[in-house]
Amino acid sequence: MGNVMVVLDEEHERRLRRMAQQRHGGKKGSLSKVVWEALDQMEEKGKTALEELEGMFRNAKPVHYKMYKNRGELYD
Repeated sequence: MGNVMVVLDEEHERRLRRMAQQRHGGKKGSLSKVVWEALDQMEEKGKTALEELEGMFRNAKPVHYKMYKNRGELYD
């Protein structure tokens, strides 16, 4: 299983966490389960994940972020 780091603005993060809480009780792994479910639903609709993400974030405000060479730098 791979790890993906995603940067979301505050509104999208709040919505994702709320969905995870509602659907899976906020248990460990609930954020991942919500993302898996969304990807599965997109494939069932015949849309690729990229097409769906492009539509979701077309009007989103840009988020400024810093690129890290490794995960350990996040905790310095």
